[in-house]
Formats: sequence, C-alpha cells, structure tokens
Amino acid sequence: MGPGLVTAALSVPLERDLPSALVPATLFDRQGRVFHVRSYTDEDRSALDRFYHDFEPKRAAQGLPPEGESRIARWLDGILPGGTHLIVEVEGRMAGHAMLMPTDRPGVREYAIFLDHGVRGRGLGTQVNRLSADVARTLDLDRLWLSVEPHNRPALRSYQKAGFRYRGATIYSPEVEMELDLHASGTS
Repeated sequence: MGPGLVTAALSVPLERDLPSALVPATLFDRQGRVFHVRSYTDEDRSALDRFYHDFEPKRAAQGLPPEGESRIARWLDGILPGGTHLIVEVEGRMAGHAMLMPTDRPGVREYAIFLDHGVRGRGLGTQVNRLSADVARTLDLDRLWLSVEPHNRPALRSYQKAGFRYRGATIYSPEVEMELDLHASGTS
C-alpha cells in the first residue's frame, strides 16, 4: 500500500452515509454461498482489531497489516478517521475490510482490500472490488488507484476482472500500480 493509507486519512471526513441501493449488499460467492458487505461503524473497531491481529500472512502486502496489537491500533487510528470503509461478513463474522482512502490527487482514492485467508479464492474479492468501484462512482470520484506486489497473481487477476488496468511504467517495479477509470465504459 502506498503512503496514502497511513497519512492522508486525516484530511477527509469519514463517508458513512453510502447509498442504500449499494450498501449494505448481499452477494454470493462462486458456489452460491451468501456473504454481506456493509459500511464500517465505530462498533466494528474491536472486531477489526481482532481481524488484523489474526490476519495471515502478516505484512504480506507492502508491509501491511502491521504486526502487533499496538502497531495495528496506531495504523487503524490513522486510517479510520477518513475515507470510506467497507466490512465483509461471511456467516456472521468479519472476513474482510476494503477501503477507499484520500490521496493528494483530487477525485482519486487509493484502494485496498484485505480478505481472511479462509475466504480467498471464492470470488469474494472480485465482487467487493466491483462494489467498491460502484461506491466510488456514487461519491463522484474519477479514479481508484492501488499498488500490489507483482507476484500476487490472484489479486492482480481480481483487480483486472473489476476493471483495474496497469499503469505501464510500474509493470516491472517491486510494486505494480493499477488504476480504474470510474467514467470509462465497461469497467464493472
């Protein structure tokens, strides 16, 4: 994740009042099993702390999530006050967190998603990526931007299925950058 996930959150108010036509959402994985996506609330904080404490592998995505309860708490204290946060629930438990974080570029948000290891490979990520793009459109944003390690092939495929495209100059870098033009046709 870029530095925006650590510092830029302080300048933008939390967007909790998302269109009810989008969130909460009931979705289905590839096998037809139901899962839910909803807006983050303050009541989710302890469950989110536990989610990241139990998250494996640690520091797998450009050093995130951080290791240790105090580091996780500081990181969440920095990112939760701004942006848009979505919670993924499977069978009544928190199984993921997606976020659209402010950047220094007007109309552009940094996107990140973390899914519990036990639900990966079921198509949840791609659906949450698409839903997050739809949420970004309702917020009248222009683009979503993300960085991902090039060896993370499942994430790369999931982002591509949701409409993200490589930023050419980064393909052979330690971190690949991708963007989603929210106004382009056929992006979701």
